[in-house]
Amino acid sequence: MLLSMIIWSAFSQQLPQFSYFTYNYIQYNPAVTGNTECLELKLGARRQWTGLEGAPSTGFASVHGRFGKKKFNYHGIGAVIENDKAGPFSYTGLNLNYAYHMRMRKGYMLSSGIGLGFKQYRVNFSQITMEQQDIDPVIQNNASDFIFPVVNFGLWLYNKDRFYGVSMRQMNKSSVEGINDGELLNHWTLAYGRSIKMTDDLAFKPAFLLNYVAQSKASLEAQAILSYREKVAFGIGGRSGSGMSALLKIDFLGFLTAAYAYDLTLSKMRFEGGPTHEFILGIRACGGSSETHTRCAAYD
Repeated sequence: MLLSMIIWSAFSQQLPQFSYFTYNYIQYNPAVTGNTECLELKLGARRQWTGLEGAPSTGFASVHGRFGKKKFNYHGIGAVIENDKAGPFSYTGLNLNYAYHMRMRKGYMLSSGIGLGFKQYRVNFSQITMEQQDIDPVIQNNASDFIFPVVNFGLWLYNKDRFYGVSMRQMNKSSVEGINDGELLNHWTLAYGRSIKMTDDLAFKPAFLLNYVAQSKASLEAQAILSYREKVAFGIGGRSGSGMSALLKIDFLGFLTAAYAYDLTLSKMRFEGGPTHEFILGIRACGGSSETHTRCAAYD
């Protein structure tokens, strides 16, 4: 019973949320895989509620590109890695993504994507104070690691100035045999974003995410970003019931992008934890632009 409560506590939490989601949308939807002019690598780290012992921390990376282009249609392939730790609970996940992008009417592109991989969850019993101290050593030794297969799926409709997305992560709902409620939960995400040209140099980019997990309350995230010459972007973001974010992204050298988000918690957690920091470094294998590339409000 005790082990069941521990596993349920770990799995009822949502997957990591990211403040600069428009620059890290591949973590939410495998259908964006391949929507780059060339091979792209992203490395990131997120430290939540700094100053609070056992606060969540996440490291993540993705790499993806496209191949087999015929006119406007093409394939995307990539990989996404996450490592998340919160107190005694942690997990490492790896997904291999595939997406197919095809030309629609009026300049739109539609892509469908799937991600296949696994998650390894770990429980550090030495960091847990238990009322029942005489726990079977066999349980402690054998129940500290759980490996689950994971299937993600998504659709993405986009053109040069807007995008719409829907995705379900952990759609297979893997479970631990013999443990009540020890299962991965479906994570639904709806996304929308635009790029509104204000002047020749300045664009306004609002974006929204609606996240829903199992029977929990849905959460809404929003961003409002100003982009100058597609080289510097800055703005604010917010998450319902949580707090506000300051966002900054800079492109330099033609192939590097650095993004940073500073979150200020406005919920009751502000009395216990400090701010949240998120860093993302993007590296493209080529610079410049392509006439055949459909620029997207989510990335460009």
